[in-house]
Amino acid sequence: MSTAPMSAEALRLRAVAAALTLVSGAVMMLAGYIGRTESWTAAGFIAIAGGIVILAAIALARRADLAKGRTLAPRSGRAGRAGTMAGTLLSGGLMVFAGYAGAAWSWGLAAALATVGGLVVGAAFALGRRRTQATPR
Repeated sequence: MSTAPMSAEALRLRAVAAALTLVSGAVMMLAGYIGRTESWTAAGFIAIAGGIVILAAIALARRADLAKGRTLAPRSGRAGRAGTMAGTLLSGGLMVFAGYAGAAWSWGLAAALATVGGLVVGAAFALGRRRTQATPR
């Protein structure tokens, strides 16, 4: 792992990726809430938007790694990408369930589920970063 400080561009990209991750979680919770209170069809369309936002966050996190001078490790393969995507999908499902739980039972339970979802997506992003290596500049 490189100990060189991040460039301003890499920091900016990481900050935007983190913000988009939070927005995606909120959108997925909204989808669960709408599914419980209104319509699961509408919730499905909202969840698509949340999925697009999280994919944008993943892409920005990868660009931040490139801006810092990291590249994909030679042995990284589909298993690492599949693990990252599986964790991201699990997190999205937890966020939808958190929104449902907030509408159906209690917002305290929703907050707990959203926290777990956030930890899962954080682990998925960390798994994706493990697939990179520092390159000399």
